[in-house]
Amino acid sequence: MTFAIRAFRKSSCVGFKLSSWATCLLAVALLCCSVQVAADSLDEGVQQDSFLLTVADALGAYDIDVTSNLNSREVVRQRIQRPRLGRFPDLPIDSLASSEEIASWETAYRGSELGGVAILIDGFDSVSSAVFTERWLQSGSEQRLFVTFYADDLAAAEKLADVAADYGHAIELVFDVGRATVAAELYATAAQRLAIDSRVARRYRTKVTELEYLGERVRRKSNSLFVDDGNRGDGSLARREPSVFLKETLGDEFNQSTIEAIIVPGGVALGEVASLGFAPTELVFRDGELALVDEEGMNWRLPEIGLEDAKALFDFVARSEVINSDAIVDIDADGKVQISSVLRDTDVGFAIMHADTQPFKFVPNLRVTKSVIIDIGVDWQQVAEGGRLQFEVDYEVRFLSADNMRIAQTQAALEYQFNSAGKTSDYLDSWGRYASRLDEKLDYSGLGQSMTEVATYAGWIGLFRRLHEDQLSFLRGRYEFMKIDKSGQRTPSRY
Repeated sequence: MTFAIRAFRKSSCVGFKLSSWATCLLAVALLCCSVQVAADSLDEGVQQDSFLLTVADALGAYDIDVTSNLNSREVVRQRIQRPRLGRFPDLPIDSLASSEEIASWETAYRGSELGGVAILIDGFDSVSSAVFTERWLQSGSEQRLFVTFYADDLAAAEKLADVAADYGHAIELVFDVGRATVAAELYATAAQRLAIDSRVARRYRTKVTELEYLGERVRRKSNSLFVDDGNRGDGSLARREPSVFLKETLGDEFNQSTIEAIIVPGGVALGEVASLGFAPTELVFRDGELALVDEEGMNWRLPEIGLEDAKALFDFVARSEVINSDAIVDIDADGKVQISSVLRDTDVGFAIMHADTQPFKFVPNLRVTKSVIIDIGVDWQQVAEGGRLQFEVDYEVRFLSADNMRIAQTQAALEYQFNSAGKTSDYLDSWGRYASRLDEKLDYSGLGQSMTEVATYAGWIGLFRRLHEDQLSFLRGRYEFMKIDKSGQRTPSRY
């Protein structure tokens, strides 16, 4: 508007020509047009996004655009003229960073290649970094917003930080290599992950998710970059896993299996969601231990388990939810091992793979194709003395073959119950058409004890599934837990 006023004053002298008036009017018209374009550029998503809508006009004054979808076909198609702040359709709220994402982001940060702006919505007066982090971890998903930016876009990030602070939000701008741990913890616990898009950021080659997605457009008739909306191509993930199935589809003593089994599924499949004897409010990781916190603030200690094992099981649950499968391992007739990729080369994976070879050593004479070990119940309870938790797992060792319709049928099943306190497996019962053919001298106790590790892992998987299903908060200590190295014994290609 300033330019238009100045032009008018300069032209208001004697002898002013009509063409000058036309020029003046054209300038005003162009200004009004640009203001209207800026308003129209707020797509429907921005208008429904309270944070982006709040800062859009102020950032526009600093030549920073705002969009609710950086991967929109319309947005990507346009030649990028100035930085853009925006969200990604494949990073919806509560898409917390995985271990691999945290590692990639932190490595790039330590190399001074990127930085971040942590924004705590409806913040508080400026305080120390330690206090900011503590309040960040105590805040809800709708409040923890993190913007990743390429190093050359620092000026735009600083403008964003200033604007957000002016609107009353608490800000933590992280770019100093000396604060890498603080920065990575904020990134690891951010419930909303945004980025600043620019020409230089798009040219930057990286494995950092938020910068790798820049300049990529969603697939046709989709709102995702991937074939399977929002799951980073879970179809391709599933193809690298054991035969995908849910253990419920195997049926039970009274219900027929529904799996059309050209190859009868076998191995180990754990998918039970645990029942809890109380209602926890959060999961925490502190001083190398996991604990559940109840409504009164009491910490309930979980049974002892190797941190590498806990991390591997945590990752398995996350992967299982993505590909909708309970299968962990399967060894075919030629001894070829198929194992969940998140358990490959881990001690957990090796132990489960070994357990898969045991059933036929104890039950050798049944005319069946495969064995499968599944959990059928997981129950966690409090132990008043010592503030500890323990669990029981009901599981079955089944022997299957396919009928003439290629449906997997359980011919015999042995039921057990495992107790985490005594680490014992008690034989309960057997059922199935071939149950009467089980050898009277069968070592029921030996078979149960050979499944001790699998039953232990089933208890933890059931717990993590319950916490995932209940969307229990896991922020305090999450950064340290996600950095645990779970690698262990190497998984052979054949067993």
